[in-house]
Amino acid sequence: KETKIPSHPRAGGPHDREAPSRGCMLRRANTGKEDFFQFNSSTSQLLPGGHPPHPTTKRSISLPLDNEGAAGMMNQDHNPPIILRAELLQSIPVEGVEIEPYVLILQHGQNRQVTEDDDSVMFKWSRCEYTASSDTQDVQKTCILTGRPATMQCLLPDVVFEVNGVEITHEHAYFASVEEFSKAWQFHKRGVRNAGEQTKPRRQDPSRDFVNIWQEIGTSRVYIPQVHDVGRILKLECTPVGHNGMWGKPVTCESSEVLPSPRPAPIRSMVDVPTPPNTFLPNGPKVTFKVVSYNCLADIYATPQVYPYTAAWALHWNYRKRNLLREIVSYKGDILALQEIQADHWKEWLEPELRAMGYEGVYKQKTRESMGQDGKMDGCAIVYRKQRFSLIEKHALEFNHVAMSRAKQFKNDKALQCLLKDNVALVLVLEVLHNGQAAGPNGRVCVATTHIYQNQGFPNVKIWQGMTLVRELEKFTVPRQLPLVLTGDLNSMLDSAVYEFLHNNVVSASHPELMDDAQGILENAELRHGLQLRDSHEFMGKDMITNYTAGFVGVLDYIWYTAERLRATRVLDQVDPETLSEHTALPSPQYSSDHIALAAEFELSAPR
Repeated sequence: KETKIPSHPRAGGPHDREAPSRGCMLRRANTGKEDFFQFNSSTSQLLPGGHPPHPTTKRSISLPLDNEGAAGMMNQDHNPPIILRAELLQSIPVEGVEIEPYVLILQHGQNRQVTEDDDSVMFKWSRCEYTASSDTQDVQKTCILTGRPATMQCLLPDVVFEVNGVEITHEHAYFASVEEFSKAWQFHKRGVRNAGEQTKPRRQDPSRDFVNIWQEIGTSRVYIPQVHDVGRILKLECTPVGHNGMWGKPVTCESSEVLPSPRPAPIRSMVDVPTPPNTFLPNGPKVTFKVVSYNCLADIYATPQVYPYTAAWALHWNYRKRNLLREIVSYKGDILALQEIQADHWKEWLEPELRAMGYEGVYKQKTRESMGQDGKMDGCAIVYRKQRFSLIEKHALEFNHVAMSRAKQFKNDKALQCLLKDNVALVLVLEVLHNGQAAGPNGRVCVATTHIYQNQGFPNVKIWQGMTLVRELEKFTVPRQLPLVLTGDLNSMLDSAVYEFLHNNVVSASHPELMDDAQGILENAELRHGLQLRDSHEFMGKDMITNYTAGFVGVLDYIWYTAERLRATRVLDQVDPETLSEHTALPSPQYSSDHIALAAEFELSAPR
């Protein structure tokens, strides 16, 4: 509606505002807020802007605020955004594991992702209260290989099994045992679905007769399925909302049926360590504490390409992070030495969670820049229980920095370039607390953790990194009589040169891995040290396992300690091999890393 507004005399001067033009003041009916709209004679439209008249001469009209109201059409900034894409990050939800949507909107000419504190989109979660016809609901499922009653189903949406020349999709891929699944896996194909094709929820199976009734169950962006959601399909409706409350076109997406929460991993007990010869004073005062070491498998490495045997839902970070935290806390460690902790997950999740449980910690990210995205790089962390310890010192060792500082020691540039692998070590000095009181210098212990280079084709790099770390720790601890606990994923087996170096204080010149040094990294290296290190799990022998995947089974992780003032009394028992192989290999629904956690209980004595 056009309203003619009489102008008023100008005060004069170059900075005075222009005289008001023809237009009107519009007042929002729901809020009472008023805005001036100028009349454009060429287009016969009211547009926001211009200069309102003198307050005594204004005339206003009231417009309703709805989808067809003039106020919504007059100010495009208030129009609701357009949802370009909406999908669930977990197509197969699991009871107790949060489901997050990915929602991309177009607003003010720009694309952006909707975040937790965003009010541009309303969310509504619903559960399908379907019923099924009795003649199809209870059909016995049988194994596609033997015809025996099935106990499991393949859930990978892009897998097809070929049996006797017939292709069977995952919806019908049932198996009677793990062994039969393993046999069928040899004849599977991946990536057979067309681009953009999604797994259809079971309710859309034409062999089933479903009546869809949706019950609203939540309005937050993230939803955590409950026990009454198990076996049901979930639907998320995303509705864009403008600044004026106008609603846009909603977009919906559906999940597969909610899976029940897998049973937790069996409880692992502590077993006694045979008492080795030591230098303890028999009646000296002792302090007992437990150290846990665990490679948690960073999310950036947990891909279906590397772990094709792991169910997609069990590989998703939202599932794994809950499982990992539950496992770590269950060991009740006083000191937690963790490897492959992603930088953003440490900041946003793990550090706050552990702090709430009474822990404090220090984190060191790998040297390399963050793979193009902030925080998408892993590193090491040492966390300690605040009631038991206080932090005295913290140090980080960057192997890249050490290599570059010693560049002149190498005969050629190939050696230096080969050593720039971005691995790091983290070292803390902690002091024991008795009822909140510091025990003093005699109650201090040095704790170190590292993740040595992984590639088995470069044993010389592993040896150099292990040697560098131990020599630095020797210089740091021996003059101060600091007892040492050295933990980590050393990516070295029991017969490796790294293990021999740590265990025997020297590496035999005839060790095969010393022969594999084409870059000349070890030519001038002094492969010996003076620390009296002991392997806390050595008594378990060659049957011990700390890494269990489809391609490797063996020991890569260790907890070492100096025996002058420390004695390992108990260690965490091994996981039953049948449990490890229940889902082919790790990671699995029970264990969310491809590594197995270690724990050792120590007695710390006063110095002689």
